[in-house]
Amino acid sequence: MTPIYTGQGKLTPKQGESETMKTGQDFLDLAATRIGCDYVYGANVDLDDPNWGLSEGQAFDCAEFCTWVVKQVTGKTYGCLDNADPDDPEPYTGGWKKDVRKGVVKQITVAKAVKTPGAILLRFREGGKHIVFSSGDWGTIEAKSASWGVCRGIVGNTARWDYGILIPGVDYKGV
Repeated sequence: MTPIYTGQGKLTPKQGESETMKTGQDFLDLAATRIGCDYVYGANVDLDDPNWGLSEGQAFDCAEFCTWVVKQVTGKTYGCLDNADPDDPEPYTGGWKKDVRKGVVKQITVAKAVKTPGAILLRFREGGKHIVFSSGDWGTIEAKSASWGVCRGIVGNTARWDYGILIPGVDYKGV
């Protein structure tokens, strides 16, 4: 039986139920359970641990956070140097950019992403690389910085973002 995200912050098998299509809201629900977790740039997250972040010393950086949430909800790995390498996938913002460029994920406009719950926003330019989940109302859930940790934020100026991203096989309610 494949474990599936049930909205309680971790994966749990549902007896006798078929898997339902995941939604952008599922990403937000899981991400919200990690608000208050620590941020460490270059954190090494165990992408297969559904309880990551609940124990002391388990931190996220922005790319590791987005990849971990997506992996927990969908069972698939995105945003890594090598998405298929189970031993060392190494999430990073450049991996997310690579996935956009190769069409592994669906690119949408930033304007659409800020209005789409669970869409991902990626900034990838000199002077700043960052990745967040859009709450769909110009808000974010993100692993922001060492002083903020995992928190809710605001999108701000859409010109700060380069890509809107949707994960294949996820229902974003009409997008």
